Amino acid sequence: MRAAVAGATGYIGMQCAALLAHHPGIELVRVMGRSHAGSRHCDVVPGSDVELCIEDTLEPDSAQVVFAALPHTVAAQHARDWLSTGAVVIDMSADFRLHDAAAYQRWYGLDHPAPDLLGEATYALVELEREALRDADLIAVPGCYPTAALLACAPALRAGLVEPDIVVDAKSGVSGAGRSPQMGTHFSEVNESVHAYGVGGHRHKAEMVEQLGRAAGGAVRLTFVPHLVPMTRGILATAYLTPRAGVTQHELDEAYQSFCAANTFLRLDRSPPATKSVTGSNLAAIHCGWQEGRAVVTVAIDNLVKGAAGQGVQALNVRFGFEETAGLERRALWP
Repeated sequence: MRAAVAGATGYIGMQCAALLAHHPGIELVRVMGRSHAGSRHCDVVPGSDVELCIEDTLEPDSAQVVFAALPHTVAAQHARDWLSTGAVVIDMSADFRLHDAAAYQRWYGLDHPAPDLLGEATYALVELEREALRDADLIAVPGCYPTAALLACAPALRAGLVEPDIVVDAKSGVSGAGRSPQMGTHFSEVNESVHAYGVGGHRHKAEMVEQLGRAAGGAVRLTFVPHLVPMTRGILATAYLTPRAGVTQHELDEAYQSFCAANTFLRLDRSPPATKSVTGSNLAAIHCGWQEGRAVVTVAIDNLVKGAAGQGVQALNVRFGFEETAGLERRALWP
């Protein structure tokens, strides 16, 4: 199959290109983006072996699948045209993660460019939406924080084992802020320091609440606090869950064991995982703990792979009937 990557020199786009270039069922035919247009991808992205010339266009041409690693609203402006050519669109931005255009406007401060397409998008957390992805043409890859938070909470919520009042504390590496330089991610600003942000409400919270509600079959109250930590890549999310009356630690353990056993890229750890244990991989490492009657579930992922590009490739594999692991055995380690 012929694939194109739009936004191929950003952190997520370069991960997409690296994974697709070594996918046994994919021919990477186009890498697109304004930055470095006219240069070979391998000449401007460290570690890349993709020799394609970066094109200053967003036209898919003959591509059968388009990976859009673009700023918010840009993919939404082009999605209809891509779909009209018969291409499947796998969007890495937040443009199609929410089904409510009003919620998008509230959290992103902009009117949605294509609100009529929101109902057509399929949320691509494969472990929760595998069957829906099999015939999806517009695929919304979850945010990195929501990926970790949903994997931490969904098994217990789906089984009806916990109250729908959840606290999630999460830490992210600096690459989650993207490749463009900015003061908040300057080395001297973040090194040897950790801080919380978005305490009044992070934009990923809307996505989490929508999907947690789907898992629970009803409204869920969420307190979510993200933190920036001085590492390049990785997310560690810890969810605090209150078991329903009579629910035991053994029942929760069984729910997470079954969930991980049914999904190739989930690993159930005996102790809380470190982010370094999954760096560069599409794995999510999960630990289900217990403290004085409360479940404490920890999830570690690589924010650029399982939290972005790898998850997109995993969704591609499900959509087109490839082995779910295809193209995902290789570790992508830049940055």
